[in-house]
Amino acid sequence: MMFMAQDYDDVVTLGIGEPDMDTPKHVIRAAMNDALAGWTHYAHSQGDPELRQALSDSLLAAGRDVSPDRIQITHGAMGALVAVMRSLLCDGGEVLTPEPHFPDYAAHVGFAGGKLATVQARFEDGFIVRPDELEAAVNENTRMLLLNSPGNPTGAVLPGEVLDAIAEIAVRRDLFVVSDEVYDAMSFDGPAPSIFDRPGMSERCLVVNSFSKTYAMTGWRVGYCYGPEWLMRELIKVVSYSTASASTPGQRAGLAALRGPKEPFQAMVDEFTRRSQYVYSRLAEMPGLRVNRPQGSFYMFADVSGSGMDGLAFAETLLKEEQVVVIPGETFGPSCQPFIRIACTVPMDRLEIAMDRMERFMKRHGETA
Repeated sequence: MMFMAQDYDDVVTLGIGEPDMDTPKHVIRAAMNDALAGWTHYAHSQGDPELRQALSDSLLAAGRDVSPDRIQITHGAMGALVAVMRSLLCDGGEVLTPEPHFPDYAAHVGFAGGKLATVQARFEDGFIVRPDELEAAVNENTRMLLLNSPGNPTGAVLPGEVLDAIAEIAVRRDLFVVSDEVYDAMSFDGPAPSIFDRPGMSERCLVVNSFSKTYAMTGWRVGYCYGPEWLMRELIKVVSYSTASASTPGQRAGLAALRGPKEPFQAMVDEFTRRSQYVYSRLAEMPGLRVNRPQGSFYMFADVSGSGMDGLAFAETLLKEEQVVVIPGETFGPSCQPFIRIACTVPMDRLEIAMDRMERFMKRHGETA
């Protein structure tokens, strides 16, 4: 879509899944000062001890007791996904995840020698997977459940009762759980619950997170994960042999983000909340579109089948006629062909232009046109 967009002028891009705000200046200055002071060498493969301690303190303040030795710093959240897949899928096996899903999951599982299997989460359920259907898909080759909440591309947040049921399945069927929580700071209805806190999960769950979305630090490439001590001893081997360590200046920037003022980051979350609510209210009024109220992240996953097009044809035609970029739903799994993903990652004035253009488009192509 980005390649196609190069042929048009005044394009509004609702496709990029990263904050449009820059890293706050106090974080940049702190990292720059540390680099000037000599923090430019290899870091420990498990991560800067100060950063791991600061993360441990932050988790404890949020009610989660995770010691620094159970925290691994990685080259972005993707580094954590690579490490856990290569640690636990060395003999093959299947990873089960709800669909729609972040498309990179299939590659991470495949590179580790495993296979990604999916269970469809329905629009009518707010894209919340049904635990009984998830368990029905478990077979003798299933090694792991992979969850993402708040979710990309849907913005859905898995409720506590669903996580309770999935945790019970994981314990009873002896499955490991990877919980991708990179959007946990962007939960619109209070803190997003985590399966990590459910009974029996402390020894069979790895939480994956990142500084990228929470702190507007996508380019610094600093992620982290935490889980049982037995697994951390294995993850560090993969990290050591694949990336040696995460960027040292990046880790110092992460430390500054944790220790410094939180107001810039809360303002960012407030802005994404405002944008998401605005886009939802506009989309919900357009003929031929169906959309769920956003619960978290900065995404919406809209059903465009009322236009008479699938997501790919819709995205291509919208770009051609109105110069707005959205992502076709099929990117996120075969069952997602009727959908598009919208990222609220442009300023409000550009969002308003995009929504006006989409409204005009739907008046021509919607089911009531």
